[in-house]
Amino acid sequence: MMKPFRPELAKDRMAERDVVGSITERIENWTDHATIIAGRFGSGKTVALEAALRDRRGVYVHTVLDKDWVYSLYKDLGLDNLGMLKDALRLVKKRNRGSTPILVLEIPRTTKEGVDTVSTFAKILSSDSSLAHVIVCASSAAMAIAFDAGGAERQDNFWVGDLTEDEAKELLNLHGHKDKADEFLEACGYNALDLVRTCERYAKVGEEALQAKKAERDKRARDEVETFWEECKFKTVDGITPAGENILKALLQVNAGKVADVGLRAGGCGAQPEDVAKWIREKKCHPVIWHTVTEEYQFASELHAKVASEILNSTSQSTT
Repeated sequence: MMKPFRPELAKDRMAERDVVGSITERIENWTDHATIIAGRFGSGKTVALEAALRDRRGVYVHTVLDKDWVYSLYKDLGLDNLGMLKDALRLVKKRNRGSTPILVLEIPRTTKEGVDTVSTFAKILSSDSSLAHVIVCASSAAMAIAFDAGGAERQDNFWVGDLTEDEAKELLNLHGHKDKADEFLEACGYNALDLVRTCERYAKVGEEALQAKKAERDKRARDEVETFWEECKFKTVDGITPAGENILKALLQVNAGKVADVGLRAGGCGAQPEDVAKWIREKKCHPVIWHTVTEEYQFASELHAKVASEILNSTSQSTT
């Protein structure tokens, strides 16, 4: 933990992002409570966090794989229990000139158990004792929503969204595609992982990579919206249905600049964020996301919004 933290990605391969500055400020001015970092798959959550941690001492990263993750953490650190961990953290802080140690807990999308103990662990170390700044990097909205270290006042939430246009163009420039930025953005959108993977593919097959990515992205968006529609429209919460249709309609109203209730009740559907997160996670599709900072539903992308509009218009026409 006393070695300077080294991100997986070299600094000259990272585009500068405003969210990195926000996370860095939180780390440098931390006093207590856990930090939760969430965002859509491929948005660059881990990369942003690692950029904020670069060269910092007293950092340890552990992946939460199952309900026994905490015992794996003890084993990896050569410890036996929580008491020994607390002693180790005190020693690290002393050797780190008083700077509080940082424990990063990565929760993959495939993890299904153990989140409740992550919350308890963070509360004990960050809120109750301030022995460590626990940072949870959650790879799904369901995981971020499930985290509860004792209420909103006991955690700081950060959202890593898709790249801005300037950030996306900087990333493409780093990969040598400054002159083809418009073509890449048309094919990939602003998701960081999609852009990076397409750049890598482009180096091997050229223009075919852009064509294939655009076709794959269009199909995926349509499949995800249709799956969400079919999965959620017959769901009943407190006797109220259809959830999926109401959520999509309310979101489209928001996109059109109209006032609509897309909060905890999602346009009157009676569906809590936990319900929707569970439904879409079961089907492995994410056309709608729950933004953990603004606490509202959003389309995962403008392409998903476009597809949803087409499906709703088609459905309304067929019923009339």
